[in-house]
Amino acid sequence: MAQVPCLCVLALLSLRLHPATAGMDSCYDPQGRAQRCMPAFENAAFGREVWATNTCGSPPEDYCLQMGARHATKLCHHCDARDPLLHHNATYLTDFHSQEESTWWQSQSMAFRIQHPNSVNITLHLGKSYEITYVRLKFHTSRPESFAIYKRSRVNGPWIPYQYYSASCGKTYGKQERQYLRPGEDEQVAFCAEEFSDISPLSGGNVAFSTLEGRPSAYSFDKSPVLQEWVTGTDLLISLNRLNTFGDDIFKDPKVLQSYYYAISDFSVGGRCKCNGHANECAPNEVGQLACRCQHNTTGVDCEQCQAFYQDRPWARGTAESANECLSCNCSGRSVECFYDWELYRHTGHGGHCLKCQDNTDGPHCERCQQNYYRWDGQMACQPCNCNAAGSLRLQCDNSGACDCKASVTGWKCERCRAGFHSLSEGGCRPCACDPAGSVGTCDPNSGRCFCKEKVEGYLCNRCQPGSFNLQPHNPAGCTSCFCYGHSTVCTAATQYEVHHIRSDFSQGPEGWRAEVPGAKEVQVSWTLLSSFHLPEKFLHDQRLSYGQLLSLLLRVEGNGSRSSPFPIRLVLEGDGIAVSVNLWVWALDQVALKCNREVKGREDLACKLSRAGAVCVQRLAQWGPDPDGVSLSEVQLTSARPGHSLPAQWVEECICPQGYTGQFCESCAPGYKREIPLGGPFTSCIPCTCNQHGSCDPNTGHCQCLHHTEGPSCERCAIGFHGNPFVGHSDDCQPCPCPGQSPCTAIPESGELVCTHCPQGQRGRRCELCDDGFFGDPLGRNGPAHPCSPCQCNGNVDPNAVGNCDPVSGQCLRCLYNTSGEHCEKCREGFYGSALARSPARKCAPCECNPVGSAHGLEACDPLTGQCTCLPHVTGRDCSRCQPGFYDLQPGTGCKSCECHLVGSQDSQCHPLTGQCPCQPGVEGQSCDRCQPGFFGFSVKGCRACNCSPLGAITPQCHENSTCVCRRGFVGYKCDQCEVNFFYAPERSLCQECPVCYSLVKDEADKLKAKLQQMEAWLQKPDCSSPQTRYPARGEEPQGDQGLPVLLADAKALFLEQVAQLEGSVGTEWGRLRNISGTVGCASGGDEKTCILLSEISAVLQSTQRELQQAAATLATMVPGSHWQPTSWSRLALESRALAASHGDAAAELESVARRALLASNTSYALLQSIVEDSASLERRTELEDRYQEIQRAQEELAAGMLEVAAEAKRTFASIRQANADMAKNLSKLDAPQLVGRGKRMFVRQKGQATVSRKLVIVRDRMIVDAQKKIKQAERMLGNTVSVSTAAKKTVKEAEQVARESSKVCKAGRDAIHGIAHMRLICWHWQQESAIRFVILGVANAPPCLCWKVRTGMSEAKKSLREAQSSLEMDIEILNNLLSSLGKNPPRRLQLDRLWLRLARPRALERKLSHLQWEAEQQRQKIQAFESDLQEIRADKQNLEEVLQSLPEGCSSWQ
Repeated sequence: MAQVPCLCVLALLSLRLHPATAGMDSCYDPQGRAQRCMPAFENAAFGREVWATNTCGSPPEDYCLQMGARHATKLCHHCDARDPLLHHNATYLTDFHSQEESTWWQSQSMAFRIQHPNSVNITLHLGKSYEITYVRLKFHTSRPESFAIYKRSRVNGPWIPYQYYSASCGKTYGKQERQYLRPGEDEQVAFCAEEFSDISPLSGGNVAFSTLEGRPSAYSFDKSPVLQEWVTGTDLLISLNRLNTFGDDIFKDPKVLQSYYYAISDFSVGGRCKCNGHANECAPNEVGQLACRCQHNTTGVDCEQCQAFYQDRPWARGTAESANECLSCNCSGRSVECFYDWELYRHTGHGGHCLKCQDNTDGPHCERCQQNYYRWDGQMACQPCNCNAAGSLRLQCDNSGACDCKASVTGWKCERCRAGFHSLSEGGCRPCACDPAGSVGTCDPNSGRCFCKEKVEGYLCNRCQPGSFNLQPHNPAGCTSCFCYGHSTVCTAATQYEVHHIRSDFSQGPEGWRAEVPGAKEVQVSWTLLSSFHLPEKFLHDQRLSYGQLLSLLLRVEGNGSRSSPFPIRLVLEGDGIAVSVNLWVWALDQVALKCNREVKGREDLACKLSRAGAVCVQRLAQWGPDPDGVSLSEVQLTSARPGHSLPAQWVEECICPQGYTGQFCESCAPGYKREIPLGGPFTSCIPCTCNQHGSCDPNTGHCQCLHHTEGPSCERCAIGFHGNPFVGHSDDCQPCPCPGQSPCTAIPESGELVCTHCPQGQRGRRCELCDDGFFGDPLGRNGPAHPCSPCQCNGNVDPNAVGNCDPVSGQCLRCLYNTSGEHCEKCREGFYGSALARSPARKCAPCECNPVGSAHGLEACDPLTGQCTCLPHVTGRDCSRCQPGFYDLQPGTGCKSCECHLVGSQDSQCHPLTGQCPCQPGVEGQSCDRCQPGFFGFSVKGCRACNCSPLGAITPQCHENSTCVCRRGFVGYKCDQCEVNFFYAPERSLCQECPVCYSLVKDEADKLKAKLQQMEAWLQKPDCSSPQTRYPARGEEPQGDQGLPVLLADAKALFLEQVAQLEGSVGTEWGRLRNISGTVGCASGGDEKTCILLSEISAVLQSTQRELQQAAATLATMVPGSHWQPTSWSRLALESRALAASHGDAAAELESVARRALLASNTSYALLQSIVEDSASLERRTELEDRYQEIQRAQEELAAGMLEVAAEAKRTFASIRQANADMAKNLSKLDAPQLVGRGKRMFVRQKGQATVSRKLVIVRDRMIVDAQKKIKQAERMLGNTVSVSTAAKKTVKEAEQVARESSKVCKAGRDAIHGIAHMRLICWHWQQESAIRFVILGVANAPPCLCWKVRTGMSEAKKSLREAQSSLEMDIEILNNLLSSLGKNPPRRLQLDRLWLRLARPRALERKLSHLQWEAEQQRQKIQAFESDLQEIRADKQNLEEVLQSLPEGCSSWQ
């Protein structure tokens, strides 16, 4: 059972790596039948945006890795959200995950309080609903101790727990650990498991959550709506609640806190886009939202409903057995909308209830017509009956659409009244009441309003419209329009006229008629169609009383008398220049009537103007038929009126004239009025006369006869030479003007003062008393004798268009232009020069414009003719604006300065007039050309030569006078164009980059060797080492023996101090170069990471070297060698070092023995568990015991590996120390005391012996503490197994006893550990004695006390804790034995079991001590690091000694 989750994870990972292309490629099979279809299985989280509530880098922070983490190149790193190379934001959760180049999201560390109860939430929005199969998280660090997965089933819905992972389910989440459900339980419950809550592995741990695992309905998923809802999710939330730690975070060490944080490298969600089996793909819709491309007539983002017209059965999810395709509604083709009707589905098996039936149909399937609709064919659309509610007896019509009407109503729909009726209502229609004289036809059947003739109005058409009169039945317009010559629209029928007919029947001869043909040839009245008939006297003159009446002519056609062929004629009535014509078809003996009204003439204002009618012309239209033989007038009659009282002539009007008009027809102007258009006739409007009472006007022409010195058409102005207001209407309105020569004048409206308007030339003023502008004089002699006005004389230096150019009395010019002056503008004004009498303005006076800086007497002091200004010294130019050649810097009051160009460096003696810059030779600069430019050298008459320093290798472009350049670090050569030894050119960085550290070390050693060889060469050039003549105390050439030891030591001290000072200076120089290189690379601003790391490491080495040199110098300076030094003490030290190494080996052997005993106890426990497993009665507990066994096995392996590692490390350390001691003894045996003091004092004189011994003791103590902790944990695990066995021991007492015996064995192993600790105490004491002896030998009086008492104290406390654990364990075993013995007699009591459980669960003193020991372990870990550092220094010192020996010449290596 424990391996099932692992198999599930493997299966999910397989799905992740090999996703399905598409569950079903098509939603329809090849036969077109619907089948279930699903989108492709995918990683729904890939590429989607993720939000995290906490991310490292804001502010930037450091974080560290746990020891043992994979891929760890260094322990601590930096996180900066602003740096794209150092940030770890949430985009790395769903990007492409690569094992080779892993990216990850990371939270802030525990240093920012990222620990329970504070949580970090990661939210993933999927965009729509997905059916989630699994959720996989890959942690970059160790997996959290507690975290949970939540999901949303719908957008913005509540967060639902999905899964809990915790090693403390009950404490953290209030949940019991559980991984499966029984049938019938709620399957939408989140499990809580501890399988992924261990701190190991430290990196790369996976968490795979399967949504269906452990849920009984998973194998019938299509039939489980609960699980379908359970796997549905639109959003996921990962809540990281508690970090996994080693417990060392309680000490709040910053480095420790920086190593605990959340980090996830991959966030995968396996599933399908949820489409409920009705779509095989999802894509963005028209608004950009991810949605299913639904098939099977479904719709919605998840295809969760049927389309609007596919509601014939309820929507269902597509399954493997049935696609559950949505079926269309049966609406008889008359609707596109329906809804699902459950009742209809229950009764008929079809639930589609149609909506909005078209064609006026009704019913669930639109199978019948609506009420008050009909159709005569079942396939036709239903039509509305539209029976009029007021006119029909009922609203429903028959199959033909006809309605039943009321008595006075007719129509197919009973919609109108019968003829002669109107106003259809509920009671039917009412009869019409129109006036037949003014109406046409019957009334309106709806409103009852009568249809009036053109000139008639009123509801019953019984009155004339305004502007008309005489309502008559025979008048097509009903009433006759008022004529009144267009001056009035108000008239009535005249009462004093009777009907009169003017008639000619030719019974008495022509009766005054005459006929003419074209050419003015008079013929008989009987004649041709080309005749023009002249009317007799009775038809002429004023016939306005015939307006609107008939003129009838009876025509006779000569010939055979047949009337079978009509012919066309044109009848024309002429008079007063107006012709009225009409085209007619006539028969023989036909009568033609011409109505004399405006309709015939077509003009409203000319109403049958017969007042001057003269002729009637009958013309044949030849193109319309054959010519008749002849046509003659048979009778002519004109209806008219005359004053009388017989039959009233009601067509004669009497006008009511407006003001200004008079007469029956308003044909005349009233007195005091005139025609608006002179001689315009009666149709012209009348307006009042306008003579301003200075005469009268003619009513037809409107002319005024003006009097009283007025003139104009209306006497509206005074005559020329007079002034006044003629509109007043008095005879003296106009008076003579008081101007010279009777010239015209006018009055100023405001003041009434008279002003002459036509003064003589050159004069002006109200009375012409002044000279005009441009003239001077006194024409009226107001200021003395009279002088005529004469033109001013200003020599053309004034603006002729300007005003006030000269004085109007004296003639002096006042507005001289062109910088001239004088009474007549005849000279230049001050500050200008030239000729004022020149013709061209450009050649007249010009300004001096003397330069204020270079002139001596101001801006306007110049010669009036030449314009030359007075200049300062060394200044020239007309305006003194420039320096003389060889001078520059024009300054006020002083003039110009000399250029002083250098004779060698300049090309010319002249310089720039403003800056003074001389023209320099090539490569020369300076204002006077007295130095080389930067980057040039060799100042000479030919200029300076370029340095041509390499821009890459030179620090500055400037070289020395010998053309050599100053090179950067790593560059050499005259031009710095070559790389130094141990450097190589890096093109990508454009510099000489130092070779790796290994090359530097070789180079440094080679340099040291070269220096030593040079020193030895200097020595060898002097007398040989074996020569007895010359002796050098510093080289050991003093007489041998103890008597010369002080002198030798002093000489060696001085020599070594000198060498140490030189070495310290060299290290300081190299360190400065290293800082320059670091600045050039740009490490402070994010340069190349690898290069910067290498530079920092080199800097650390140099700093450490410099400190050691300073310490060595200080030690040498303070050292005062005593005279009691015994050379044999070095031999004793070597022997003691060997003895110390041997004791270290014994301690390591003891540690290995303890580890083997612990391994043996674990194997015994395993044998016990195996015997329990083989019992068939314990089958239910077998799985649990297997898990316990795996834990114990892992603990054994870890304990064994740790002990072996400790032993191996101890062996290596002891071997290294032993080898170092042996080498030192070997080398020391070759040298005597003075040589050792001179070459290796800093290794043994410094107080490192004591620190080395102390650190080694700390290492041993830490190893023993760690071993004791592991023993304690093993004991706790065994106690846990004991409790489990005691719970299962209801059936067998023998198994519990075996468990108790095994617990005793564990206690024995604990005792062995205590014995090992006691042995370590002896080892520590031995070390203490050795150290004390060594300190006495070295003569270190002020050495600090030994640290072994701390180790003894720690060991004592550990021993005490183990004893307490043993005592507690023995007590528990005793209780177990008593309980088990009682099990054979009586059933176990609940109270005893509870009491045992409480005792086992109660915190022990061992746990408290264990936490204290953990704190101690952290402190000792730091001391171990210091020991390792000192060990490195010891090795370096050893190597230095070897190099010293190797560097000595062969002739000097055996000094005695």
